[in-house]
Amino acid sequence: MGPDLRGPVVTGTPVIAYRDRVKALLAYTLEHRLAALPACAAPGPAWVVESPWDIWWLCCRAGASSTELGLNLLAPQAECARCRADALMLVTFSPPRHPGELGPRDCGCLSAWAVRMREPAPPIGWPPLRVWAAMVKPGADQVAVRRMLTARYTLIDTQDRRLSTGDVRRLYPDAYGAAYLARQDAYLTGSPVRCYLLLSDPPASTTGADLAGAVKAEIRHSLGDGDVLRNHVHMPDNPGDALCDIEHLFDQRRLLQLYGRYDRDTAPARIAGYRAVLERG
Repeated sequence: MGPDLRGPVVTGTPVIAYRDRVKALLAYTLEHRLAALPACAAPGPAWVVESPWDIWWLCCRAGASSTELGLNLLAPQAECARCRADALMLVTFSPPRHPGELGPRDCGCLSAWAVRMREPAPPIGWPPLRVWAAMVKPGADQVAVRRMLTARYTLIDTQDRRLSTGDVRRLYPDAYGAAYLARQDAYLTGSPVRCYLLLSDPPASTTGADLAGAVKAEIRHSLGDGDVLRNHVHMPDNPGDALCDIEHLFDQRRLLQLYGRYDRDTAPARIAGYRAVLERG
């Protein structure tokens, strides 16, 4: 069995934020599949997750069932019995269903989990991934955002699309609060969004999540921070989310093509990095 993610923290080792453990597991799972490494043919270690909603979030972001992803995860038996049953049932569907379809919940577990997933966290230095994605939100200055993106990236492709409520749920599965979700749906589905497929150049120290975070902050600072919804651009802050967004906002064929060209050769080093995050958690 793999390491228990709830184990003791080694003295002097930075504590990994809750959401980063879950996002490391997403990246670990996706890159094993994308890289098709010989050692990945057998089931991976049985990682222990803190909540069954971690499993649901991972499947929702990937747009695939737990069976399709080949997950080997252990959710705690002590968790709320209803949440455990619901979360594990929802991920048997492809794509996974959303808990909002199941009606009101009186236990509070799902909201508490979502709060933990959205707590601010210091950057941890994700392994670099060269292919990335960005989505310009409705009402943003399209010209200015494109200028700032192409100053730091090579533009591979651009696509306008109209998001559905299902698309919004997949992009933000840890968003919570009925009033907030209603505003988010109305805003993001009300007008087309513009999606960018991007390539960062070496050296590796300036690629991936660190660059994406810097560019996103630059765009928001330059155009005005706005509010939690109208902040101009959606841009992943870690490799797992980036891979999901490329497949979701463009298509799986493009993801496979670009990953094979630019990122497959460096996959073993990144996978080792994700495993280190999981073992440190």
